[in-house]
Amino acid sequence: MAVIDLHQAAGDERSLSAAFVDSVLPDLLVHYGLERGTVLEQAGIDPAVFQDPGRLLPLLDVMRLFLVILDACGDPGLGFEVGRRVRPRSYQVLGYVILASRDLDEAIARLMRFEKLSGNLGRTERHDSDTEVRLEWHCPVEGEPARFVREAAITGWVTFMRPLMPADAAPLEVCFRHPAPPDAARYQAALGAPVRFAADFDGVRLAPELLAAPLRSADPGLGRMMEREARVLLADFDAHGNLVSRARAALYRRLSAGEPSIEGVAADLGLAPRTLQDRLRRQGQPYQEVLDGLRRSLADIYLRDPALSLTEIALLLGFSESSAFSRAFRRWRGTSPVAWRRRRSPT
Repeated sequence: MAVIDLHQAAGDERSLSAAFVDSVLPDLLVHYGLERGTVLEQAGIDPAVFQDPGRLLPLLDVMRLFLVILDACGDPGLGFEVGRRVRPRSYQVLGYVILASRDLDEAIARLMRFEKLSGNLGRTERHDSDTEVRLEWHCPVEGEPARFVREAAITGWVTFMRPLMPADAAPLEVCFRHPAPPDAARYQAALGAPVRFAADFDGVRLAPELLAAPLRSADPGLGRMMEREARVLLADFDAHGNLVSRARAALYRRLSAGEPSIEGVAADLGLAPRTLQDRLRRQGQPYQEVLDGLRRSLADIYLRDPALSLTEIALLLGFSESSAFSRAFRRWRGTSPVAWRRRRSPT
């Protein structure tokens, strides 16, 4: 487990939709011969989060889940395998508004406009010239896990769009900034386009004439309807943001100073305490649940670090003493932090 990278993700407000994760996870686990319940338990993910298709998973939880899978499979192409399993339903409204687009040009415009709806994880930029259209994806994750996030996003783009295009339509090149993996040949075979590693950007290069290619799934009526729905969802997202992730980030910044109060977190977010509590409840995650969820996630990370004592972990989580942490951990996991750490320590 890359403890330091996960630790940095704890205070990040970015997120990914639970619907995306749930759409790729079943086939991915079958591919690697893993059991869903075991993986979710090891990642500390409550299966109930997938019952709400509108739920957004904080970046910390997404990274923990896929790093658990990486620990089990050891496949450097994990992100690529995630992207290969993307389907229109993976992106929900964003996917269907793209699906109904007139042509690739309109699909790209809608992707960039409504990208936040898939979870506000990364950002796409478009650069046009006489010879090519370049779509660049800016990844928020640094360090070794970044390659998996980049490959999942960009492979997902190509996997999603290729069946909608004419049979002979393909990107000029699919580009990744990280070095090539040992089995790079599988990338080109699956994506049907040249793949360049150690490139100067993450994304795809397209021929300008490809933009006018009509999509096989084009449906102007459905497109207009889905775009109206996407505009409403985007306005709500811009007005309130992913409040749960913002609250988690504010809580993370306050944890090491002791038990974080809702008054302090609300002040950090520019809200009245009652307003914050009401909005979190409307999103299905009351304040205490958000705090417990963050502490639970961080506890799993800290317990993997043998350099941290239980007392140090308790203080990092905002508990006044290790006994309070132990009681809370038993409530979350049904076992003691010592036993949890022992089960997950390398033999």
